[in-house]
Formats: sequence, structure tokens, C-alpha cells
Amino acid sequence: MSDQNFRSIPDEDSQVGDSSEERLRFGLSKNLRRLALVTGIAQFSMSVWVWQFGIFMEATVNQLWQIGLTFSVGTLATIVGYGLSGTIADYFGRKNAMIFGFLPMSLGLFTLRFFPHWPLIPFEYATVQIGWAFIIIMTSAIPADEIAKSSGVNAVRTFNMVLLPAFLVDGMSPIVAGILLQIGYRAGDLHLLAAVGALVAMLATQRGVKESLGKEIVERARAGSVITLRGLGPNFWIFTAGMFGFTLVMNFSFPYMGNLVVNEWGINESIYAYAWSAWSFTCVLLMYGVGSATDKNIRIALIAGTYSTAVIAGLFAYGTTVLDLVILNILLAAPIVIWSGAEKTLAVNGVRNEMKGRALGTYQFMMSSTRLMGSFVGALLWEYFGSLRAVYSISCMVGMMLVVVLTFALMKLKLEYRGESSTLVLTE
Repeated sequence: MSDQNFRSIPDEDSQVGDSSEERLRFGLSKNLRRLALVTGIAQFSMSVWVWQFGIFMEATVNQLWQIGLTFSVGTLATIVGYGLSGTIADYFGRKNAMIFGFLPMSLGLFTLRFFPHWPLIPFEYATVQIGWAFIIIMTSAIPADEIAKSSGVNAVRTFNMVLLPAFLVDGMSPIVAGILLQIGYRAGDLHLLAAVGALVAMLATQRGVKESLGKEIVERARAGSVITLRGLGPNFWIFTAGMFGFTLVMNFSFPYMGNLVVNEWGINESIYAYAWSAWSFTCVLLMYGVGSATDKNIRIALIAGTYSTAVIAGLFAYGTTVLDLVILNILLAAPIVIWSGAEKTLAVNGVRNEMKGRALGTYQFMMSSTRLMGSFVGALLWEYFGSLRAVYSISCMVGMMLVVVLTFALMKLKLEYRGESSTLVLTE
């Protein structure tokens, strides 16, 4: 990696201005709109192939445990990426960290295209996931910086609107990929297309996105410790503990949705891609309105969103038709929209500005560790029961019970932005 990717933070006049003084469009400042467009390009580099990756693995390897191991290795790499990205972003800037993330993404995708062989596949997948972890954190850290400057107004909606192009692209990409597969292209060609997309996104970040972190904040971050646990505050750990069990149980089942739908429901993988798109398009339609509603009572919204997710997981165990798939994907959209914005808002609730990157990285580190364990446990359950329907049923029942644990955790939270947010402070 060349030194220019970790150059100094630009002068104050090149920093993002106070978002309260800018004209907002779609609820976003100019820099966040640019970030949203780059995020859409980056999402293409994942969505065009990842929906089909479980199916690709099942056709490539000989044993089910190899699929579970690949997902687990990829998740371990994601965990490492989350752990590194928050600290690097706080120390060297959000933009530099985001540019860096696209390099392992493109490398891993290129190698998946040209060397799709066991035992290389887990390492290639892991390389992609390390880079993607950086992108995920930066698409949260940059909005978090601007939310802090604007007193935290409409925090959930801002996080959601930055992701709107990503959800739109996430809906379109599987359709494009399904058409390509139908006319004779292979999964490896999707990996190559995604690798090119990652390079385009890297160039767009360099040219279009401005640094959101000021010099003084970077200096405070560098003056502190690299690893800080107590500094994140009790709110952070209460919320993370509440989400941990529920997310773990959902990861028993959801990584294997493609395998369930294609192999046990008997639905063509191209049709599965179109249903995935229906989910993403529904998320796009709900982003603004649901985000605004979630801001009004973030705790109740998150409880409703997680409980609904568990119920819908159980319904997947009974699906059989294309109509079932489309309906369930559309129903799943609202809980995910609530979840995606609320968890970012609560992860940085009360965290100091110079530690927001590390807070987001640590939170995603913890949640991704549930995928590491959950996907492997899911594979073992799949092997034991011989059906993914049973795995989805278990996720549903245990998940609904764990929402009670999350409810108690949320009741103990003090919602505040250390005096920054007028929308998060409640009168107790």
C-alpha cells in the first residue's frame, strides 16, 4: 500500500462544512449525497454476485461443511476488517480508509474469477469481506460525523437515506445477474464484473467524497489509546449485549436463504434473484418514511423490527411458491429498514466524536462474530436435520424469545448524544 493512501487529513477549508448551513436534498448534505452515490456503486460490487454465492459454493465443493467453513472464514475476515477499519478511520480519516477498502475487495473478486478452487475459495472470499467491512463502516462513520454537527436531528433517516442508492442497486443487480446467467454467463463472470465495479467505486471516492473528520478530532483520536472499551460508555455495551443473542440466532438461517429457496422450495435461481430485488425495491420506498418514524421512538421501532424479523424467518420454513417468496421478501423490508438505521444510531449514542469510528467498528465486530458462529451452527443444524426448513423454524422460535432480552436492554439505555441530539434525548 502506498503512503498516499494514508496521507494527512486535509486542511479545514477542504473539510465538510456545517451541514446545518447547507441546503439539504433528500435529507442529505452535498457530501452525503456524493457518498450515497459511491455507496451505490460499491453495493453493485457485492450484490451482483453475493446473492448467488451459496448456490455457487454448493455446485463447486463436495461437502456441506465446506460451505459453512467458507462463510465462517469470510465472517472472521469481516470481523478483522471491522476491528481495523474504525481505528484507521479515526486515525487517518474516513476517506482514506474507504479508498483502502476497495483494494482487497477487487483483489478477492479477481481471484474468485480466475482461481475458483478449493481450498482457495475461503481465502478469496475472506479478502473480499475484509475490504467490504471497511466500506460498511465508512458509510456509517461519515454520516455519523455530520449528524453530530447537525445536533443529531433525524439521525435514523440520515443513515437510511445514505443507503438508499445501495438498496436500489441491490434490487437491480440480481436482476441483471439473473439475466446474464440465463443467457449463458457463469458465476465467475459475475465476480469479474464486481471486481471492475469495486475499482470504479474507489476512483469515485477519490474524486467525489470529501473528508468529514476535522483535524482537532483526529488529533484527539491519535492522542488516545488504540483499543478502548470503557471509553465507549455503558450505553454502547448495554445495546450491543442486547442485540448480540438475537443477531446470533438469525445467522443460523439467513446466510442460507438461497439454498433454501432454490433447493428445497424448488424455485429457479433467476426467479430467486428477482424476489431479492423486490425486497430491495421495497426498502427503497420505505427508507425516508420509516426512517422518520423510527426517529420518533427508536426503542419501540427496534423492538417491533426485530420481532417481525423473527416471525418472518419462521414463515420462510413453510414457503413453497414464487408468490410466497415475493410476499415474504416484501414483508421483510420494513423490519430491515428499521434495523439498519436504528442500530447505527444507538451504536454511537453518547459516544464522543473522536471515538465514533471505533464505536461503529466495535459494534460491527461484535455483530459479525455472531455470523461467524451462527453460520457454522446453522450448517451443523442443516446437516443434522437434513433440511433448512427446520433451521429457519429454530431461528424463529429462539429469536422471538431473545427479543425480550433486547427489550430489557433498550429500557436501560439513556438515549442521548452527549448533548448533541435533540431527537435522541428523552425526558425520563
